Amino acid sequence: MYSRHVESFIETAHAGSFSKAARVLYISPSSLIQQIDLLEQRLGIMLFERGHRGVKLTEAGESLYRDAVEIVRHSDEAVARARRIQRGEGSIRVATSLLMKCRMLPGIWSHMIEDMPGTRIDIVSLESVGVEPGNYLRGLGVSYDVMEGLYMSELYQDRCLFLELERAPLCVALPRTHEAAGSQVVDTQMLRDLDLVVMKTGVSADYDAVHSYLVALGANRITEVPFYTMELFADCELNKRAIVTVEMWEDIHPNLACIPLAEPHAIPYGLIFPQKPSPQAMKLYQTAKKMVG
Repeated sequence: MYSRHVESFIETAHAGSFSKAARVLYISPSSLIQQIDLLEQRLGIMLFERGHRGVKLTEAGESLYRDAVEIVRHSDEAVARARRIQRGEGSIRVATSLLMKCRMLPGIWSHMIEDMPGTRIDIVSLESVGVEPGNYLRGLGVSYDVMEGLYMSELYQDRCLFLELERAPLCVALPRTHEAAGSQVVDTQMLRDLDLVVMKTGVSADYDAVHSYLVALGANRITEVPFYTMELFADCELNKRAIVTVEMWEDIHPNLACIPLAEPHAIPYGLIFPQKPSPQAMKLYQTAKKMVG
């Protein structure tokens, strides 16, 4: 699936020596050096610094090495997945993180395996594949086949296939040590002196709507952020700031108390697929859609 020169490059980087890498690859050191020289010439990049004590990656070589390892890993996974499909043993790669937990998928999966008993779930950590918060769609259909979470309407529109499972109520969460933590609902008095964090406008129509509602209610100290992270929740707790979030996330920030809005607002929550799912992922979509219907 990939050039043998890439394999030779990776093995040389691992070994730090042409002779050691050549033994692993079962070729002569001169043949390996020729492969690396040809790769450097073709790319126009100096990959290694040669010396009497071996070889060392250049800064450009370090960058290429990190990406090459990922390319080989994805290539191996693609071949293995194709072989499983051929044997009727397909899998569905489910993305997960602390903010993208699988809360409803297990119940759907129990129905899925009734129709496709040979299919299995492979859990993919979003952190492990290097996908940053706010950019989850980048790996959809490449590193994973489905994720469960909030639907950011403006960010995701026309870029994925979404199946709504429920409407998740929005609320304001603030540190339990805050004097307003015991409030029954979010009101004007609470908002007047509250430092409030909210998703930046243009990402989600539902967040935009609650943003406008809170401003009309009296919020005047607002910080917009491009996306949410666990570090952001920790910052809100540490600096006594409030954040617009969803009630279902209360378990990931137990030190923040969720205060409901007097006027209910909610955001779609469900399963997010690539626009063209794999056959196994499409079966999961159809199973979930049938259950929702």
